[in-house]
Amino acid sequence: MNRRVKIIINVVLTLVIVICIFSIGYKYFQYYRDSKNYSKVQIFKPKVQQNAGDNSNEDNLKRINSDYKMWFSVTGTDINYPVVQGKDNEFYLHNNFYREKSDSGTIFIDYRNNIDSDKNIIIYGHNMKNGTMFNKINDFKKEDNFKNGTIKILKNNKEYTYEVFSVFTVNENYVDLKINFVSDQDYINYINYLKQKSMYKKDIENNYNNILTLYTCSYEFNGARTIVCAVLK
Repeated sequence: MNRRVKIIINVVLTLVIVICIFSIGYKYFQYYRDSKNYSKVQIFKPKVQQNAGDNSNEDNLKRINSDYKMWFSVTGTDINYPVVQGKDNEFYLHNNFYREKSDSGTIFIDYRNNIDSDKNIIIYGHNMKNGTMFNKINDFKKEDNFKNGTIKILKNNKEYTYEVFSVFTVNENYVDLKINFVSDQDYINYINYLKQKSMYKKDIENNYNNILTLYTCSYEFNGARTIVCAVLK
């Protein structure tokens, strides 16, 4: 191997290393920026039992983003975010709560949902490798976390508690989540389907009138998705 070839190889290797370092550094910068942005938003987390008509925090959140619908948290985790609903299921995959481009995106409700009347509200979030957004949703695949799983929703100054009753992993090509039901029996059949799919079983005395379905990426195989379902207590 002559000297010129060695120089070219060294230059190429150096460029590859520089590009890799830059890519990793840029990724961590995005993580830092997104975490900082959500830290700013979290000071406006709505409070329960405020004075009648005092919607100041929700008003502030709606001023930042008119698509804001509710606040979402999971007990025992750092999942603690505003939730939006856009005109499609694409925009908030790639944009943060400030509508800025972001790998972390925003926690968002399926655009087809009517959050005031639908029995099943579907909520999406990225499984970020730095542990943010819906990353911890995958912890419900551990039995102890599943048994004690509790989700909180803050909406219109009221807090709603949901208990996890199903968790499973599925290929994205075979996800079968429903929002609309032709009858009460159709809805009951759907609840039974979710229970049967679950990795673990739990006895819950509840009429299942309202449920949440959480949807995020998983890494057991290509195209894996984690689905977590919880019922209003």
